[in-house]
Amino acid sequence: MANQRDIVEVVFDSDLGGNHPAIILSNKLVQEIEGYFVCVMMTSHNWDDEFSFVITDDMVVKPMGRDHCEARCHLINFVPVDAILRNSHRNQLRIEPFKQLIKKITDTTFALGEIE
Repeated sequence: MANQRDIVEVVFDSDLGGNHPAIILSNKLVQEIEGYFVCVMMTSHNWDDEFSFVITDDMVVKPMGRDHCEARCHLINFVPVDAILRNSHRNQLRIEPFKQLIKKITDTTFALGEIE
């Protein structure tokens, strides 16, 4: 079973490029009850917009070895636990950056008014 904050590889829609790493947002109880987890897509493309949450090597347990990495705060997916393709990333977002990511997702994706 994957853990909250783990970086895993999952399939997103083909118009989003197919396989992508993703950060697990939901806790284990969601996985245990539903057999699914909630995750947010990661990319190495630099979108530089209000939905970008840049992830640097100091925000993860192990360096990622990428020039650029970001979570796309509006690209959230509900994925079956058995749909993890591989966990070659074997990495995890640290706690404080994870809290910042959740806040960014809330402030942008679920904003009730205009995004500032």
